[in-house]
Amino acid sequence: MLTSFRRRTVVRTAAATLAIGLASTAIGAIPTATPVASAAPSGAASLGISAANARDVGGYATRTGAIVATGVVYRSNALNTVTDLDKQKLTRLGITHIIDVRSPNEAAANPDNLPPARYTPRPIWNPDDDFYVKVNRIIGAGPVGQREALGSGRAAQMMRDYYRWMVTDPGARHQIGTTLRDIATATTPLLYHCTSGKDRTGLISAVLLTALGVPEPLVYRDYLASNERLAAGNTAQMAALVDHGLVTDPSLFAPILGVQRDFLAASFDQIRRSYGSFGRYLTRGLGLDASTMKALSATMLRRGAAPTPSFPLGTGSAN
Repeated sequence: MLTSFRRRTVVRTAAATLAIGLASTAIGAIPTATPVASAAPSGAASLGISAANARDVGGYATRTGAIVATGVVYRSNALNTVTDLDKQKLTRLGITHIIDVRSPNEAAANPDNLPPARYTPRPIWNPDDDFYVKVNRIIGAGPVGQREALGSGRAAQMMRDYYRWMVTDPGARHQIGTTLRDIATATTPLLYHCTSGKDRTGLISAVLLTALGVPEPLVYRDYLASNERLAAGNTAQMAALVDHGLVTDPSLFAPILGVQRDFLAASFDQIRRSYGSFGRYLTRGLGLDASTMKALSATMLRRGAAPTPSFPLGTGSAN
């Protein structure tokens, strides 16, 4: 039986791992919850560090015949558990700028353990409805409260609503647009991350790849690869919550722990509703002008004279 203090501690630290952009960290003092990277995940190349969802954004072919460059931009989950060897590897990769889009509450609960690099906190969060705090409360509400909050499809709807919010919220759009501008002007490799590298990081990556002309199936492949990379850690963390009597139905949390195609599709649908096309989302929603898009293509695309993507960018669900 957990003491009241220990129960609050486990709930609080568990919420840090279950919030949007699930953490790749242990739950409080529960050693069995340490995440493990998948043996052979799909998607772009893994960085092979203890952050299970750290990977290269590049390697995908575009519709124009160009290739998204590797070794230029990286995405990841939180870097709070990286080892000294991991930091040495990040340094060898030449990463000099790390962008953290976690909320202040998430970042304070699990501060990054960084190599020598410029660190930019750029939170994508709603101060009036912090997902970290919301999940904390849901876990603390016990099995009945968890079922009321997450059951009957409510967890998945919560996620779809969040993905739409990232498109409609001016602050979220500003942070995404600023990150893409940083990529466009980067002269050395850059890494951006949230807590598990799947939702906020997943949308930034999907927008970037779509803007560069990567076909929709590959954009979704990159997005859904987070499920494989985080699976072992998610399983261990839910098992720890069950063992401590905090959760009795792990399936309620599945939509929060992973990603689904319809989550990202909700963002793309909202882009259509709000802006009419993906190109107008880039220009009017994110504030990216033609010169920025040209610079982004020059930074990110390879293969000689491959043409620069033109507006409107992307096809299918992205338009």
